[in-house]
Amino acid sequence: MPTKRKSSARRPAKARRKLAAQAKRPARTQLQVTEVYRARQRMRAKIAKDRANNYRKFLQEIKNPTEPPGPEMALRSVALAPGKQNLRILAEGDSWFEYPFPVIHGDGVIYQLQKLLGYGIANMAHHGLEVEQMMGLSIRQEVIKRLTDPQVKFDALLFSGGGNDIAGDQFCIWLKDAPPPVPPEEMLDEKAVLAALAILEAEYHELVELRDRYSRETVIFVHEYDFPPITGLPACGVVGPWLKPSLDYAYTHMGVAKPDPNEEFRVVKTLMQMFAEMLRRVAADPSVRKFVVVPTQGTLEPTAADWQNEIHPSPAGFAKIAQKFQTALASVFL
Repeated sequence: MPTKRKSSARRPAKARRKLAAQAKRPARTQLQVTEVYRARQRMRAKIAKDRANNYRKFLQEIKNPTEPPGPEMALRSVALAPGKQNLRILAEGDSWFEYPFPVIHGDGVIYQLQKLLGYGIANMAHHGLEVEQMMGLSIRQEVIKRLTDPQVKFDALLFSGGGNDIAGDQFCIWLKDAPPPVPPEEMLDEKAVLAALAILEAEYHELVELRDRYSRETVIFVHEYDFPPITGLPACGVVGPWLKPSLDYAYTHMGVAKPDPNEEFRVVKTLMQMFAEMLRRVAADPSVRKFVVVPTQGTLEPTAADWQNEIHPSPAGFAKIAQKFQTALASVFL
């Protein structure tokens, strides 16, 4: 005689609670997904708000310049030609241009460059941005709006992009992780790296075309990323690290002992040199004009004096890079 199934009322309390939890699980999962999406939306909104506030402050400054510069500004060490107004400079980029610490005023190349010039720059850069985001629809429309602003004609567009695209969590993709062991310079999967750089090259050409269309006389200044030490220190103390963990992963899977940090340094140096070669190809293109590659590689020493973590210079390091930009600006506009 077949056994009758128990009704839900006769099930033990523990079983009923388990079934109730299973019934609620899909709704809870959907809520979690929604919260993640909303968090991303809030972050995008915050970035847009920060960028708008920075531009508003810049416009206020050029309309009502402070004389003399505030205590955080040094007097300009490079004077413009007689009768020439302060350069109007728009900056777009990543954390090399806008490093969020210290919280009071931040740091980065643009902060240090403003101190050298003694006047403000419209700094639209925001930490964490990749080139594909900066050339994406929302920020692209912002850049167009700035370049066509009737209130200001920009002499220069400073652009920092590519570090987050190649030296972030995806760094392990560019590394060989199977035997046989190879010298550090050959640890890079050249085919994969060239594919990634080809995308970046196309995006830099897109930047040039956008400038040509909307502000033809604005000069673009870009920079090479310097050669960071392999320290395993996270960015801003909370994000990353990426270089050392990726190299640890690759050497472990290759089944060989890791080389010392000086040897590992050569892996990343080779990647950054390939990035710089990509920028020089863009600059050498006969169709590209007013595109200046600021020669920053080799400026910083791979020590704690010049680097505060794996991918960001120290304040003194940022100042050294800013001096390179100052020299490049002077070579074009003086």
